[in-house]
Amino acid sequence: MEAQEEKSQLSVPSTSISLTATTSAYQLMSEIPTEDSQKFDLLSAHVWSDEDNEDILETPNKDEPKDEAPHQRPIWANKIEYLLAQVGFSVGLSTIWRFPYLCFHNGGGSFIIIYILMMFLVGIPLLFLEMAAGQRMMRQGSIGVWKVISPWIGGVGYTSFMVCVIVGLYYSVLMAWNLFYLVQSFQAPLPWLLCPVSKNSSIDSECARTSPTTYFWYRKVLKAADEIEIDGRPVMHLSASVLAIWLIICISMIKGPKSTGKVTISSYIPRSNNCVIDAYAVAFLNLLASLTTTVFVFAVMGHVATKNNEKCYLM
Repeated sequence: MEAQEEKSQLSVPSTSISLTATTSAYQLMSEIPTEDSQKFDLLSAHVWSDEDNEDILETPNKDEPKDEAPHQRPIWANKIEYLLAQVGFSVGLSTIWRFPYLCFHNGGGSFIIIYILMMFLVGIPLLFLEMAAGQRMMRQGSIGVWKVISPWIGGVGYTSFMVCVIVGLYYSVLMAWNLFYLVQSFQAPLPWLLCPVSKNSSIDSECARTSPTTYFWYRKVLKAADEIEIDGRPVMHLSASVLAIWLIICISMIKGPKSTGKVTISSYIPRSNNCVIDAYAVAFLNLLASLTTTVFVFAVMGHVATKNNEKCYLM
């Protein structure tokens, strides 16, 4: 009871002080003229209202220029589309031609072991670096990413662009040859199966010394001269084939799928994507494609070698 009375006695002065302060403030407000009291109300409202202060801080200044809305960069429709684009960019004609050639001339199985070792030491880290630079940090193309790293090495991007142009020209010629062979394959019998017959009903001597396929390639497709110093007019059927290929490429780029516009590939994937797994997936899919095509190429080469051996033995 005594403790409660002490607490009540201690609380009385604070209550009286607050009442006295309120009363004095009321009396002060009543003594201020009307116009001054209105100004005082506005001032006190701006000073003591925390909610209004927060609103003032959050309200932007109308005079300041507003930032434009950030440009939304397009992204891949799904992860499968992105991986297929990566694999399609890494797996090309070199997988069909170059890898079997190197494997055949550099020891076969031992070359594959060294290839897998260098894939882990060099190939996958470089692929991961390229994906990370485009996806996580730069979000730029193959030219702009090097300028972001350093303006002094911006020429690397332009050099890579020129390499892509040269490779595109090279591949367009290869596809033109394939297109010509496709058109010639609608004949029966195929023109590269038999040697041509001359006017006196005898087989061409040059074709007889080699093979029908070799003769058709050099004399009918390329129309190669006997010496490099001998010039001539452009081969019309090859020129028409190259023109047709470039028309197909242009039509595909203009009216083709939307994914053709995302060829700086990793910069169109969200930042949260795990590019480490993607680097391993693309590398192993490329290795699997190389090994698969090598098996088929060696099988075809073995069959051709067996047939030529039999033909040589009979001759």
